Amino acid sequence: MFIDEARIHVKAGKGGDGCVSFRREKSRPRGGPDGGDGGNGGNVYVRASAGRSTLLEYRTKKFFRASPGKRGSSQNKTGADGEDLFIDVPVGTIIRNQKGDIVADLLTPGQKVLVARGGRGGRGNASLVKEAGPLPRFAEKGEPGEESDIHLELRIVADVAIVGLPNAGKSTLISKISRARPKVADYPFTTTEPHPGVVNGEEIDFVVTDVPGLVKGAHRGKGMGTDFLRHITRACVIVCLVDVSLQSGRDPVEDFRTVLGEIEIFDSRIAKRVKAVVANKIDLPLNRDGFTALAKESEKLGIQFHDISAMRGDGVEDLKGALEQLVLKNRREGFFTREEFAVFRPKNKAGEVEVFREGERFVVRNAHIERMVLMTDWNSDDALDHLVRKLKSTGVEDALAKAGAKGGDEVEIAGRIFEFIPEGNELSFQKSKGEKRRGGKR
Repeated sequence: MFIDEARIHVKAGKGGDGCVSFRREKSRPRGGPDGGDGGNGGNVYVRASAGRSTLLEYRTKKFFRASPGKRGSSQNKTGADGEDLFIDVPVGTIIRNQKGDIVADLLTPGQKVLVARGGRGGRGNASLVKEAGPLPRFAEKGEPGEESDIHLELRIVADVAIVGLPNAGKSTLISKISRARPKVADYPFTTTEPHPGVVNGEEIDFVVTDVPGLVKGAHRGKGMGTDFLRHITRACVIVCLVDVSLQSGRDPVEDFRTVLGEIEIFDSRIAKRVKAVVANKIDLPLNRDGFTALAKESEKLGIQFHDISAMRGDGVEDLKGALEQLVLKNRREGFFTREEFAVFRPKNKAGEVEVFREGERFVVRNAHIERMVLMTDWNSDDALDHLVRKLKSTGVEDALAKAGAKGGDEVEIAGRIFEFIPEGNELSFQKSKGEKRRGGKR
């Protein structure tokens, strides 16, 4: 089954906790802190793989988690880092974040993009000496890894896309000029998925694919809608295949205009890549008036015209050579299509403290401040005292005052609730279970 869209949830590994430990050595009677740092959590990457052709796997498997970092240990030993997780997708996959913004467009085998960064390992008490005094009795917790929902969208990477109404002979033509072997039969809508194939030319090899399900009104979701129209966006050459036999009962010119019109409505820029009109099924009784009119329509638009029998092979080699030259010309001119790359990182800069009101509560947003709160051991009084001092140095109190916060107002930072008490330079902390602990005057 060909699946070209999927939504998955990714979560990077949590950083390992720092260690609280004091050495006791005969030669050093006073001893000292020797707790090691935790290891970093594993990252999550999405990677393009030449061995993948569909996103089917990600319709059923939706949750991906990298491994966490290990806890630090005594003797100042750092915990092991968590293993990175790689999610393999087909070449041509576009990755979007929760807002729909493009994260990356993977067009090269092996190309990868970071979609969730692993949490930093917490510092052990040996690393906190300069910051918290000579004998820290606490360590940092590991930072949580990033997590997010991402959208995967596959757009087949092909040099040539063959478009046409149902039963025009697209699959048969693909099977004649390439290594692709789609199933074909003599009834409409026999093809329900694109079939990319490699064409061995005289000078170059190139990739060709068919685009099934194109009918009048496709841009509005009729037939298979835009589900497969997106696969023509990569192609530098678009070929419109038209059934010119009497048995189709259709007007070839009208068929061509229908297909071209749907492409123009979908994306007018792509319509300019229609470089050839191919009249197919000339081995059957011919709609001569329609055939002649189609040839004149192509000439009027400045588009190459070819007539073939995909089933019998008449004219197929000439068409194959013409397509090769069109692809070669576009490659020499540097034709390349890809989406813009966007960095999958929060826009909030580390130095900016953002404060906004949410109901009766003030919410503080800042990557550095939130990290400090998340990595604090809330079961340790020493760790909370240390957090009080660090928060005062960040300027968060000034930012709250400017935002209109007054004494007694609730403040939320990284999911933790604080009470704002500007008088006397005090802060009060409220644990998640409702317990309160008041920071002393500084």
